[in-house]
Amino acid sequence: MLRDLLDALRCPHPHAESWLVAVVHETDGLTLVAADLACPVCGAEFAIAEGVAYFGTPDVLAPPPQATFADEPLRLAALLGVADGDTPVLLSGRYALAGNALAELVNVPQLWVNAPAEHRPSSPRTSQMIVGVQLPLGVATLAAAALDVTDASEAMLESVMRAVKQGGRIVAPVSVPRPEALKELARDEREWVAEVTTRASGLIELRRRTPDAVG
Repeated sequence: MLRDLLDALRCPHPHAESWLVAVVHETDGLTLVAADLACPVCGAEFAIAEGVAYFGTPDVLAPPPQATFADEPLRLAALLGVADGDTPVLLSGRYALAGNALAELVNVPQLWVNAPAEHRPSSPRTSQMIVGVQLPLGVATLAAAALDVTDASEAMLESVMRAVKQGGRIVAPVSVPRPEALKELARDEREWVAEVTTRASGLIELRRRTPDAVG
């Protein structure tokens, strides 16, 4: 997982939103290879092992064998509507199969969530995460998201909507009901694309003022 993503992590448990405390054991350049994470509010503990952050157990990791997005990176890039930047795009489940090819087209960090176990990223700007009920990220920490049907529970959708910045897009299969809070932009026989139109409230970062700035 990229070190830059550390500040975006939040405890996924149902209490007041909280940053996580990290004890880093191993790094490789900008990548966290091994670390322990803990919530100062509820005491929950999580881990980063072999570069993958673990926040729970998903219901399904492997996609249906007949379904693949791996050969459609251009389509996915158009649906996400992101060309470049430093804010990550989320690719869940089968959408991660297009991640390596997408990285050659779109210069943005990627976050793979519950990707097929045998699929490995080729770009150093890709983070991986295994999650359960909801996404452990803060408000406006994602540029866009493509959410597979295997990860599209009501709780997961709500957490993804909070994490995608205002004006960012969420892509999902048509079998997933679109939340009314999202503005639908397009729909075909496979997927819908919608825009996040409001910004959720989250933690406020406090910055120390220098003595010259006081007064």
